[in-house]
Amino acid sequence: MVEPEATVRQYAADVVSGRIPAGKWVYAACSRFNRDLERTDIVLEWKRVADAFEFIGGLSLVGEADGEPFKLHPWQSFIVANLVGWRTVEGRRRFTMGIIQVARGNGKTTLMAALGLYDFMSGAGKRVHVLANKVEQAQILVDTARTMARRLDDPSVKVKMSDLTRPDEDCEFNALTSRESSLDGLNPSLWIADEAAEYRGSVLNKLITTGMKRKETLGVIISTPGSNTESHYETLCSGARAVLSGEAEDDATFAMLYGIDQNDDIADEAAWPKANPGMQYGQPDAASIRRLYNTMKRDPGQRSEFCRYHCARLNEDVGGWLEMSYWPTATVVDWGAQRKRQAWVGIDLSKSLDMSAVVVAIPQENGNILLRGHYWWPRANVAQRELDYRMPIRRYADEGKINLTPGAEIDHEAIAQKMAEIIAEFDVQLVGYDRWGASYLAQRLAEIGAPIQAYSMGSSTFAPGCQLFQNLWVGRKLVIGDDPILRRACAEAIPRTGMTGYVRPEKPRDHSAIDPLVASIMAVHCWGGKRSSCYESEV
Repeated sequence: MVEPEATVRQYAADVVSGRIPAGKWVYAACSRFNRDLERTDIVLEWKRVADAFEFIGGLSLVGEADGEPFKLHPWQSFIVANLVGWRTVEGRRRFTMGIIQVARGNGKTTLMAALGLYDFMSGAGKRVHVLANKVEQAQILVDTARTMARRLDDPSVKVKMSDLTRPDEDCEFNALTSRESSLDGLNPSLWIADEAAEYRGSVLNKLITTGMKRKETLGVIISTPGSNTESHYETLCSGARAVLSGEAEDDATFAMLYGIDQNDDIADEAAWPKANPGMQYGQPDAASIRRLYNTMKRDPGQRSEFCRYHCARLNEDVGGWLEMSYWPTATVVDWGAQRKRQAWVGIDLSKSLDMSAVVVAIPQENGNILLRGHYWWPRANVAQRELDYRMPIRRYADEGKINLTPGAEIDHEAIAQKMAEIIAEFDVQLVGYDRWGASYLAQRLAEIGAPIQAYSMGSSTFAPGCQLFQNLWVGRKLVIGDDPILRRACAEAIPRTGMTGYVRPEKPRDHSAIDPLVASIMAVHCWGGKRSSCYESEV
């Protein structure tokens, strides 16, 4: 057995046996590998793997280990072998896409630079493209490859200011931004999507289809986890997890999703190697991670970043006003059984590009509060809004999770009609609304007999409303169905301390929608507040 085969097989065996600490999905990937070795419809060509290892071993490192030979660690060897070696019985590449999720500081950029060079040097007509949100980020990987290539002293390789070429073989290696327009006309032999969890829109989908122009192409997604469960990257990861767990079949996708498990404590140093396979080789070293954790553990936002970037676990606590571990488990609600129950409603109307939200709060006998949201956005410029907000708005609309009204502004008549349906469905006790821009809607609500009161967003009203909502949140008293829009609002809201000392939720940036959360706060406060001091005069 040649050394590359022994190394790769041993890594898989060590993970499965528990000798190497590994998370659930790395264990599943290694178990899949062992099963695949027994299959007859695919073959792992070890000679091809050995060639890749030999090429990478001839490169020299950059950075702290500048000039040292590139010696693949076992976890890196496993990844390269799977991406390069597997073939179908017809001789075609098995894996056309790889997803590598790993914590920062483990050398994934260097590894991908080496893999890119291997593809770039392995034949004629090669096109290697590295993409990132900003071309400067993609350039870091290309610059690493440029330095490695320069040291090869190969006259066929032209190391230019920002890219690599082999003109005699018509080969290119360059950096691009992850805009969809950057992908027009590409015909990559290898594309590398760096930090893909931060991509906006459907760039990854277009990348995947772009690669279909060639008979032999490979796309590799490398990233730390994101914070948005509805992103295209997380959708791909979810699909990969389904394959690894045996729930779905996809013989063209290879996934190594390093990261601590859901029940692991981010403070547990014994769990850190699950996200940092390079730790035992000092990349990164345990002392550095420990120092980072001790610095970041005091602040909720920084703890969230430590969880994502250094423990490689998806974390929605990007805002910090609410801890997302308390997000209610999705519940299938029998709305027919809720008819004619007492309900309270909060309405937050749009300002400029904001979303309009109506949330219904329905108290239950067990003390829980059932929340149901209805949301509106203008249909005009919806494609751009999807990019700005990083939200699949049109898919949500098709699924009935949001309403798109014609034109560039939200039609308040559509909201009035929905309120008429809500009043017919429930025994509505009170409708609280922010009076800003609500004159027409208030008039229409009065016409349909809605019990309305203007809700002040000042500290005397909103502060106790925020406190009540947080108490229900932490007490796990809120029941919410399948509502990714409210979930996103809860995750993104940042805490802002007012002049009187109370902490309220605010938007972290312009293109962020926390309106569903604000309407939810208003709804539960209408139900549970001291109305004599919480509401302005009735309209």
